[in-house]
Amino acid sequence: MSDDILEINLKEVLGSAEAPSTQQLTLYIPNKDRKGREIKNLHIWIKEAQKVLAIIGGGSTTMPPAEGTWLSQERDIDSIDQLRDEDMLWEKTTITYTYIYPSRFEKNLKLLREFLHRFGRETNQGEVVFEFAGEFFRIREYDPK
Repeated sequence: MSDDILEINLKEVLGSAEAPSTQQLTLYIPNKDRKGREIKNLHIWIKEAQKVLAIIGGGSTTMPPAEGTWLSQERDIDSIDQLRDEDMLWEKTTITYTYIYPSRFEKNLKLLREFLHRFGRETNQGEVVFEFAGEFFRIREYDPK
């Protein structure tokens, strides 16, 4: 054992009910569509995201909106000299996450997909993004109704 690594069974020492959850699922909910228009009833989408995550992980945590940007995929931009203000969308992004229960996550993948694709389609998103277990995913084409 290295002197820099502390090895303690926190489940046992602190009396945790179960082994720790290690896989985090994070949803990013922007307040604007691909054209920069405010999303109406954003609070309803955030609440639904929280419900989906609660089903998957037993609860969720939502952070206050963070400053976000989105670079349109319509132009191929390789340098800051090519970047125009109108190429950037400045938005407020609500970040909601949970630590999953693997069996609930697998059982509810259809629910998660339906929410992500419906959010993208109904709010006119250029892309919908989520993060799972340290990997970042982008959805740019949405399932039809």
